[in-house]
Amino acid sequence: MRDVAREAYDRVEVGKTGWMRPDTSKGETLEGFQSVALAADIMQGDGLILVRAIHRESTSGCNLIDAIQFIKMR
Repeated sequence: MRDVAREAYDRVEVGKTGWMRPDTSKGETLEGFQSVALAADIMQGDGLILVRAIHRESTSGCNLIDAIQFIKMR
């Protein structure tokens, strides 16, 4: 299983903005993406990123996180 949070982090230069999103073409689901949201929270606590925005879907009624915008801090 790929590490969405780490891949997004590695793609971005320090001080730049990036996004974490599930890739449905790779079989990722919104339900599974919730673990990425937890990883992003840990990364923020470790000072690696600053979460700028969290987007939640509205179609399922579950209000699941479907995208995270972040700034790479180091």
